Amino acid sequence: MSALQDPRRYFEAIGAERNDIAGQPPVCLYLEVTNRCNLLCETCPRTFEDLEPPADMTWDLFTRIVDQIPNVARVVLHGVGEPMLVRALPRMIRYLKDRGTYVLFNTNGTLLNPKKFQEIIDTGLDELRVSLDAADRESYLAIRGKDFFPRIIRDVGKFTAYQQRMGVDRPRVSLWLTGLKETVDQLPAFVRLSAASVDR
Repeated sequence: MSALQDPRRYFEAIGAERNDIAGQPPVCLYLEVTNRCNLLCETCPRTFEDLEPPADMTWDLFTRIVDQIPNVARVVLHGVGEPMLVRALPRMIRYLKDRGTYVLFNTNGTLLNPKKFQEIIDTGLDELRVSLDAADRESYLAIRGKDFFPRIIRDVGKFTAYQQRMGVDRPRVSLWLTGLKETVDQLPAFVRLSAASVDR
C-alpha cells in the first residue's frame, strides 16, 4: 500500500531522477467524474463552448482506471463538472477509501444540503473543497451567474457544525477562491469569511 507522509504534498513522492518514460505508477490521479454542471461560471470554458456531450463517468470506466493503479496514494474527483451531480460519487469514494487512498474533490457547494451530510461523512472523504470564488453576494453573482452565495455559506456552516456535533474531523472542509482581477482585493475578506464558516 502506498503511503505518503502528507497526501497534500503528494508531488514530493515523485523522484527527481524521473525521465520521459514513466518508471513507476502515478502517485496521484485526477478523475473527471462528470462534465455536467448546474452553474454558468464566467471562469469556465463550458459556459461559452460545447466541449463534449454531457455525461458522467460510468462505474465500469471508473473501476477500470482505478484498478490499473491499486496502490495510488491520492485521487482527486473533479474536472470541469460538478461532482455532487454524480449519483455514484459516494460509492466511488468508498471504493477508493477501502484501499487506503486519500480522496478529495472540489464542489461549487450548491448541492451540499443537510440530507447529504451523513452520507458524505460515511464515505470517509478526506477533503471537501468548496469553490466559492467571492467574498460577497454581488461578486459571486457576477462570476457564477446564479445567486447561491447565502445558501452556500449557510450550508457550509451547517455542515461543519454537524461535524462538530458528531465529533468527526473528516472531511476537512475549506473554501476556495480563484484569483481574478475582480476578486483579488477580496482576499482578506475571503479569509475572514472562511474562518467564520469553516473554523468552528
